[in-house]
Amino acid sequence: MNKLLLIIDYQTDFVAADGRLTAGKPAENLEQALVSRAESYLERGADVLCTLDTHREDEWHDHPEGEAFAVHCLENTEGWALFGRLNEFEPKLETITKGSYMLDHTDIDWIVRQYDQIELAGVTTDICVLQNAIGLYNHAANIGRGLKLICSPDLVASFDHQGHEYALKYMYDKLGVKKSEDVS
Repeated sequence: MNKLLLIIDYQTDFVAADGRLTAGKPAENLEQALVSRAESYLERGADVLCTLDTHREDEWHDHPEGEAFAVHCLENTEGWALFGRLNEFEPKLETITKGSYMLDHTDIDWIVRQYDQIELAGVTTDICVLQNAIGLYNHAANIGRGLKLICSPDLVASFDHQGHEYALKYMYDKLGVKKSEDVS
């Protein structure tokens, strides 16, 4: 079984206390658990992939998210980098960029076709984590591919506690996402 840990947007702007769009302490508190989970996956020969929300300031005024959020995760800035120990991880973690809440369809297709099990982690539960869960689920269903999705509540966070709880409930109840599983 091909397994992937997909760490979504665990970037300085979303996690650090001074980040442009921070989820704050709940996100900071994930750091050790995410590092441990990534180490566990890699030790067992499974893959780890981190998404990088990626924007450009000169295009922000035309971006659909521009009406809802302040500009954030500007490409090649400190705020765009993976946060803390994930940024210093050795071996360097693989990354993939995305320009909106969800990975683009080409990337989702590649991931769904490569992996039988995907564990979602990162921030924010009720925006990017949920959007990617929905995208992965729908694509797998549309191409008739069995895919096991996992999202442990201790590996995701949001700046909105109610949104966090809603997103977890939605993933578990509507998408059949499981809470956790050993990666062995």
